[in-house]
Amino acid sequence: MRANPHACDTAEGIHRWWFGSEHEVAMDELQEALDWMKRCGVIEETVAADGRRRYRRLAGDALLGALLTQRRGD
Repeated sequence: MRANPHACDTAEGIHRWWFGSEHEVAMDELQEALDWMKRCGVIEETVAADGRRRYRRLAGDALLGALLTQRRGD
């Protein structure tokens, strides 16, 4: 998210392009993380004309860093 703050993609696209085959991440875990980031105000979810949900970053680096640091401490 920091490397490409203007990115916007579906959960499937995030799974494929952000994680690829290098990391095993289950879709339900990814969706849980997206929902958490949405609740925290880090990302927003929009619904495109085709009905697919897309996610994009809202928060700046400071909020993103603070939330991720807090999450690691949970």
